[in-house]
Amino acid sequence: MLITLAQALKEKNRLIGEISRLWGLVQRQNSCWENRTRSINVRATMETIHYYTQKLIELKTKIGKANSGNLENIYALEEYKSQLSKFNGIDTETSEQYLGLNNSIKIVKNCIISESEVLEQQRFLQLKCNQLQDELDSYNATHKIEFDTPLK
Repeated sequence: MLITLAQALKEKNRLIGEISRLWGLVQRQNSCWENRTRSINVRATMETIHYYTQKLIELKTKIGKANSGNLENIYALEEYKSQLSKFNGIDTETSEQYLGLNNSIKIVKNCIISESEVLEQQRFLQLKCNQLQDELDSYNATHKIEFDTPLK
């Protein structure tokens, strides 16, 4: 079946979620008391996990190949988002304190990058992220790959 990259990305997340759900079942159901009945066939579920994992590898590979012409935008968005989050952690406090007997020692806390600079950089990076995300969304909506989902 021919699907858009946007659909493929959703399918990838669905497969990841289903694999995770099945692993949880196996982890809980593998060992149980003799007088209890398992709610799943553990070996069959492991086979399903293996099959879904192979399909996930296939899908990720196809998505990666289809995105080969768009890697700069993908990596740029990733790095700009990373920088944006780092700016949230910059301390821009400036203050002064007096310590010692009779407050005889003055210490000053200052910063190199001001709060207004942080806000300006955040606005700039957010605009870049929005632009890149729009370009990626457009690309993902128009580029297609062949993939038959195992999930129904």
